[in-house]
Amino acid sequence: MICILGPKGGVGKTVTASNLGAALAGAAKRVAVVDLDLQFGDLALCMGVRPETTIFDLANSPGTLDAEKLDAYLVPHESGARVLVAPTRPDHASGITIDFLRDIYGILRATHDFVVVDTSPGFSPEVISAIDASSEVCMLTMLDTLSLKNARLGLETLDLMGYDRQHTVLVLNRADSRVGISDDDVQRIVGRKPEVRVPSDVEAAHSFRRLGDVFLSRVGPQPAKPAEPIEASAADGDGKRGRRHLLARRS
Repeated sequence: MICILGPKGGVGKTVTASNLGAALAGAAKRVAVVDLDLQFGDLALCMGVRPETTIFDLANSPGTLDAEKLDAYLVPHESGARVLVAPTRPDHASGITIDFLRDIYGILRATHDFVVVDTSPGFSPEVISAIDASSEVCMLTMLDTLSLKNARLGLETLDLMGYDRQHTVLVLNRADSRVGISDDDVQRIVGRKPEVRVPSDVEAAHSFRRLGDVFLSRVGPQPAKPAEPIEASAADGDGKRGRRHLLARRS
């Protein structure tokens, strides 16, 4: 389960989740992509699927939740990935509970090779529940000081949650933007160099395919290795880790 994070909106989470899901499905893997932006999710629009059934419909359907029922609410994408669409109205978001989301993650992880979760900005309870259920995190940022500052705060928050840094990938989107911010500046602001660099031109498609290849190569019984910087690609690891729940932490 790969959680796509970006504390600041507009850094490319939905595009990354869409392309990563399609790349993994293109490798003949069973993939589910979940839109966790419960108020303003755009994953269905980005992937070009019709939101005929949503997570809100699933939550309000009669009977208990099981694999067969959940499968009926996943919308197929042309790549082979299947999408759990966000509610179509912002007021429907309140009908999705944290416990319900946890049940969904458990079923999807048991029935799919990969689960990719597109999240809303920030660390809401819904996003925290996804992080806690995930085996990998992609932290998205761009070449502006606000995005980089928020990425640093996001990584620090993951540290507070006890999330293993070996399973966290820093993704620099639009890495070829000429805004006067160097790689050294990125490291100084964020505290680490990006393992993933995605350009803003047509080469971005190749970057996402390579990102999928790296995720495919890292799953299995072997222990995870520290990520190495790769231009327009990514490195990650596999494995479930115990971690503190952020909401339970008190100073």
